[in-house]
Amino acid sequence: MAGRLAGKVVIITGAANGQGRAAAELFAAEGARLVLSDLDRPRLEEAAERARTVGAEVTVHLGDLTREDVNRELVNAAVKRYGRLDVMYNNAGRGRFAPIHEAALEDWHFTLENELTIVFLGCKYALGVMLKSGSGSIINTASVSGLYGVVGHGVHAATKAGVIGLTRQIAVEYGPKGIRANALAPSRVDFGEGTRSQVHATGLDEYPLGRYATPLDCVRAALFLASDESSFITGQTLIVDGGRSAR
Repeated sequence: MAGRLAGKVVIITGAANGQGRAAAELFAAEGARLVLSDLDRPRLEEAAERARTVGAEVTVHLGDLTREDVNRELVNAAVKRYGRLDVMYNNAGRGRFAPIHEAALEDWHFTLENELTIVFLGCKYALGVMLKSGSGSIINTASVSGLYGVVGHGVHAATKAGVIGLTRQIAVEYGPKGIRANALAPSRVDFGEGTRSQVHATGLDEYPLGRYATPLDCVRAALFLASDESSFITGQTLIVDGGRSAR
């Protein structure tokens, strides 16, 4: 039986670790043809090999996606290899966390560049290609921090709210051209990697489902948005938070 992404050309950024790596494996199993991008060459190559084990076609791209020329190269790589681009999954990002009154201006610029500018550039070049085909799905990784206040997330909250606003704008402006755009807003994600998990050791009682999100929880939602099953869904922010926002 054909997969839910059979034949679709998908770019996944931040594919070496976490949600991006999980997406590479799941999307490969669902029949996607992949372009995987990251800065971590060894882990990126590992992710690509795992995707190839289920028969997926995979191209890897190494580069700093806060740079405009690198985003241009990434999208061009997809078109050169496969002839088109169906899905742009803007997952890559790095942020800094502190109360607003303690955040340095450098932290603001770093987080803005690595969480919002990086998404803007990915969208910009993906749209240029998708306009030619008259179709496409853009998935931007936001956060519940962009929807409601989270202590210590000041700068991160601002950039993720920006991602949500950008996503809605793209949906309105490019929907008539056949292009959809949606955002994912996960809550805390347990990556099972030591210190990161320890950060999440408190506050579990805030989650009605009794646990934090896993990378697979997030990428299953992304799979739905990438597939034709969500063909009438655009401009939305899909919250993946175990019910925390319902309290």
